[in-house]
Parts: sequence; C-alpha cells; structure tokens
Amino acid sequence: MEDVLIALIIFGSFFIGLPWVIFHYVTKWKSAATITREDEKLLDELHDMARRLDDRMETVERIIAADDPNWKTGR
Repeated sequence: MEDVLIALIIFGSFFIGLPWVIFHYVTKWKSAATITREDEKLLDELHDMARRLDDRMETVERIIAADDPNWKTGR
C-alpha cells in the first residue's frame, strides 16, 4: 500500500505538478514582458524632458559661441 501511495505522489508531482509550475511561470514572464501604461507614460515624459534639455543645451552653446567663437577648440 505504501508503494502505491509513493508511486501516486511521484506520478502526480512529476506529470501534473511540474508542468503546472512551468506553465504558471511562463505566463507570468509573458505578462511581465509587456510594457504597462504607467511605464509608457513615464517613457513619454522622459522623452519630452530629454528633448527640452537638448534644446536648452543648443541654446547655451549658441550663446557661448556668440560670446567666444573659439570656445570649443579649447584655445
């Protein structure tokens, strides 16, 4: 009787439990791989901020170049 019980536990854990665990984590990984709306909003905000910072840097470079045309060469 104990041998049958042990065989059922092994069979159940190997052929039922193991595939269930694998499929469970596969679906978790697939859902985690997608970008959320909050992430997309954050990326849009970061892109806008980077664009504004780039515009500011170009403005600062134009102002400095107007004051000293040789500022990039390091004299």
